[in-house]
Amino acid sequence: MFQQRSLTLFRVRGVPVRAHWTLLLIVPYLAFVLSMQFRAVAELAGVADQRRLLPPLIWGVILAVGLFASITLHELAHTFAAMRFGGRVRSITLMLIGGVSQLVRAPRRPAHEAIMAAVGPATSILLGLILSFAYASSRAWPADVRMGLFYLAATNITLGVFNMLPAFPMDGGRVLRAVLAARIGRARATQIAATVGKICAVVLGVLGLWSGNLLLLLIAVFVYTGAHGELVQERMTSALEGLRVADLFPQPRRPPPLIRSDMMLTGLLPRMRELERLDLLVVDPAGTPVNVIGAGDLLVVPEHERGRLTVGELASRLPVRFTIVPSDTSANDAIERAAEAGVAFVVVVEPRAGGPDEVIALLAAEDIARMVTLQTLARHPPGGTAHPASMTS
Repeated sequence: MFQQRSLTLFRVRGVPVRAHWTLLLIVPYLAFVLSMQFRAVAELAGVADQRRLLPPLIWGVILAVGLFASITLHELAHTFAAMRFGGRVRSITLMLIGGVSQLVRAPRRPAHEAIMAAVGPATSILLGLILSFAYASSRAWPADVRMGLFYLAATNITLGVFNMLPAFPMDGGRVLRAVLAARIGRARATQIAATVGKICAVVLGVLGLWSGNLLLLLIAVFVYTGAHGELVQERMTSALEGLRVADLFPQPRRPPPLIRSDMMLTGLLPRMRELERLDLLVVDPAGTPVNVIGAGDLLVVPEHERGRLTVGELASRLPVRFTIVPSDTSANDAIERAAEAGVAFVVVVEPRAGGPDEVIALLAAEDIARMVTLQTLARHPPGGTAHPASMTS
């Protein structure tokens, strides 16, 4: 959901740093609040009686932007550590509640995950200490500059400490999960860390209601839903462990739902009825995948134009919706590749000597969800004994 309505600001080592639309709400709000609290913060900084260079509202904007710049450094620290230990980061998104690094693949070794999680708060605390030193050494500087250093130093230290709360999936919760995983395994550790995270979320929510702090309430909701989402993700990964992508094929196995790119668009719906699929893989005359097209895509094409357009012409107007994997790819690897590419479909191919690879399946999210359910039931049947080999082929 963080990718929707986000603007890419810049890229660092290929990872896009994006601004979510909610940033347009929180930055002006923070700027206003900081301008109203300017005098009180200046008194804490010991610079209340000195002359200012800029009016409080301008400094409010500067400090709000400075706060999100600090959050960006925090998230980049996570990103660099994750990439160092073999993880994959799809994007960093700055939003209402701070920053979110979208991990496609987290480091699997507990020690590496702990380092990746801890390096973000450590960066914030280190930045806060550097700014504190600059503040202490800036007695001859203008009052509002010293106040800005004081505020950003205190905010970064608070950010670092707050993120080390054991509220999974926050940084402290990930450290907790990593420590537990080294002793009791990742699946059980995730369950415990997620439960602790939900408890922390409830506590944060109560504090937010009691104090009237809307931002704390939003963080509580984010932590609770994030903990649940991480638990579901780990269960899915565990359920698919040891399976190939070929094991995800719907049974009984059917030919892939293909449609040629040179077919007229008027033939799309009849082809969907014939195959009983709402999503079809468009292939060129040589059999090379072009894109995935759905029934909903016809809604953007006026009916009088459908007789003049080919399926391939419409498919070329759509964003790419698939990634290609060989049939012997592990199921979890295939899902990670789709997540990294930001697509909803996996095209499974079988290599052919002297020609293009043969498309043997088109997997959608519901195919994967079905297999996860079947695998979970096979390994943990209600009131029965699991049969681990029963679902593999």
